[in-house]
Amino acid sequence: MSAKSIEEVLREKKIHQIAESKLVQASPSISVKHAVELMRTNKSGYVAITERGKILGLFTEKDVVNKVMGESVSWDAPALESMTPCPVSLTPEDSVYNAVETMSREGLYHIPLTGPDGNLSGVLSVRMIIRFLAAFYPAEVYNLPPNIHQIMTTPEGG
Repeated sequence: MSAKSIEEVLREKKIHQIAESKLVQASPSISVKHAVELMRTNKSGYVAITERGKILGLFTEKDVVNKVMGESVSWDAPALESMTPCPVSLTPEDSVYNAVETMSREGLYHIPLTGPDGNLSGVLSVRMIIRFLAAFYPAEVYNLPPNIHQIMTTPEGG
């Protein structure tokens, strides 16, 4: 029996098999300040902005850095004004491979997951994918240097 390639594993594995059940969401009226506090208290990189179960967009760490910090955005302004609208979403039944391709193509770190009714059912983050890969290949992740041809010229810590 031969080992499966990482591509085969990612094509077979469904998002719902690796995604966490935690969902951080808020109404469109949440302020930037409260959205950042919500991300911090939930240790999350996003807040899903929803209305009646439908995803309007994601307010992410990237939005805070690129659209809020250093700009003249009030902390009391609605996060809706600085969020990333969600033209792309996937379903929990999509493959992890599809998620990786979509994230790469669209430059995303988070993708909303919607159910058959179109309502938000979760958010897949690149962190979840990295945790899955690290757990799937623990020996490779923990035992190999970043470059297999790398030669250390000094002792560790030296």
